[in-house]
Order: sequence, then C-alpha cells, then structure tokens
Amino acid sequence: MTTSTPPPTPVPRRTGQFRLGGRSERVVRDVTRATLAELARVGYEALRVEDVAVEAGVNKTTVYRRWPNKADLVADVLRTLKGEPDELPDLGSVGADLVALLRASVASASTCEGRSIHRMIALEMDHPEVLSIANALRAEYQAPWLAVIERAIGRGELPEGSDPVLLVEMVMGTVFNKLLRKREPVDDAFLCAVVNMVVLGARSGGAIRAA
Repeated sequence: MTTSTPPPTPVPRRTGQFRLGGRSERVVRDVTRATLAELARVGYEALRVEDVAVEAGVNKTTVYRRWPNKADLVADVLRTLKGEPDELPDLGSVGADLVALLRASVASASTCEGRSIHRMIALEMDHPEVLSIANALRAEYQAPWLAVIERAIGRGELPEGSDPVLLVEMVMGTVFNKLLRKREPVDDAFLCAVVNMVVLGARSGGAIRAA
C-alpha cells in the first residue's frame, strides 16, 4: 500500500521584514491604512501609536510587536506608497527610461495619500526623525534612477564623469516642484521636455563636475 505525500505548507508572503498570512496580513494592512490616515490628519509629531491602534482596531501592543517605535512604523508604512519595486526599465535610451520612471512616480505622488504625505514631510523636515526617514526613503527611491543613469554612462550614452545624483535631482526637482509645491498639472509632454533638456545638457558634458 502506498501513501501519498501531503502537499507542502504554503509559505506566507513577506511585506517589508514581516511574514504575512491570515491575521498578520490583515493587521499590517489595517495598521498601514490607519497610519496613513493619522499622518494626513495630524502629521508626524502629533501622531500617537495608541490612536493608530484604535483606528486599526488592534491592541497597541500588537503594533509595537511589529514596529518597536513610531519612526519604524512610519518609515515602513511610507514604503508601501511606492509599492513593490518594478523591473528596471530598459527601453533603449536613458531618456525613455527616465520618462518611464517619472510616469510611475507622478502617478503615485498624485494620489490623495501621496500628496498628504509629501506635504507632511515638507512641513516637518526640521523634526530629526522625519529628516532621518526622508533621507533613508530618498536613497531607496533614487536607487533605480541612479542605476538607469549609471547604465547609460557605462554604454557610452552619457559621458564618463557625469554625476548621476545631479541628473536625478535636476529631473525630479523640476517635476515635483511643479506638481507638489506649485500644485500645477504635470502632463506627459512636460515630463518628456524636462528629461530631454537634462539629457541633452548631460550629453554635452553639463553634468561633469569640475575637479
């Protein structure tokens, strides 16, 4: 008589550093929603984990088991606004790749949640914890942009010595200043024009910093 081998137990998905599945997944989802709502309502400094727990319908000790402090909670929740990382675009030119990244970023920042969070960060940058969170998230967020530009330098599309950080900041600063600070509409033609201007300047050596 033969016996069948039972199927393997599914491995729960991971979000951030936490194993998710069943109740744990619901807790993370509800706490994320509640944290974003509280950040939009009161900002970072006035945010209380106790209020987040009440809004999420969980005990505050449940929140603290996953996020030891408010800064950890907020940083992890803000990462969810970016969603899962996409594959690095490779559309044949650095300009096309940068436009693809911009489109995704503008779509995320244009939501009600995205606008509220950017406004909160801008208003509370003097808070050391907000500054630390913003710097860490900026580094993570810029990683694919820097990779696109470094790849372009490696294949000779942009000159050696071009400063990838400078190029990223020129593109993103121009677009997000218009979108979030001036609160003016940003269409695809504008995105393409900004990228073209920056790339053309970089091709002529404009992004090479003098020694």
